[in-house]
Amino acid sequence: MAAMTVTSAPMTKEELKAELEKTFPDLLPAKASVGDYLTLRLPDSAKLLPVVRHLKDKLGFDYLDMVNATDWLGPVSLAGFIREPNFNIFLPEGANPQAEPPAKTAGVDYRDAIELSWCLSNLARRIKLFLKLDVPRAGGKAPSLISLYKAADWQERELFDLYGVRFDGHPNMTKILTPDFTVGHPLLKDYIHQKDRFD
Repeated sequence: MAAMTVTSAPMTKEELKAELEKTFPDLLPAKASVGDYLTLRLPDSAKLLPVVRHLKDKLGFDYLDMVNATDWLGPVSLAGFIREPNFNIFLPEGANPQAEPPAKTAGVDYRDAIELSWCLSNLARRIKLFLKLDVPRAGGKAPSLISLYKAADWQERELFDLYGVRFDGHPNMTKILTPDFTVGHPLLKDYIHQKDRFD
């Protein structure tokens, strides 16, 4: 097996894109890039591990900055929030004014999907890359990156807890932020809070 050539010369996003296209020609540019970083969309979840393993082992991307998610269903549903006004002697009308339901923003690509995002860094060559993947809002799943980056552990558990996305291969896919009795996933746009013993 040939040893990887170690270099600390900065890599441009054009050079990185060209390197990836040699092995993974089906990676697509994302509709919206993250800042000025190279942002690519995976065609399906089966590509995640091969692409990330190639980035780590062959191209020196040895740091996982973050794993994140966005629910693109639409504006958040106010049904998920307690909206009764609190009685307050200083505000007779109530401390929490009733909010109007938010309207959709023109030009936003609303869809019935959760978009997962991974940010990876090659620190020596001073370059970051974002990978994106849409998964279904109900029963969405993707491979876990914990075998490649230990930093994926708690981040994947957070997304499971708050969005309901499962990461196959994670050794402890359990809630991490909300109590066990919390029903649903609080960062989904259509989440509806069910009263519990703390209400």
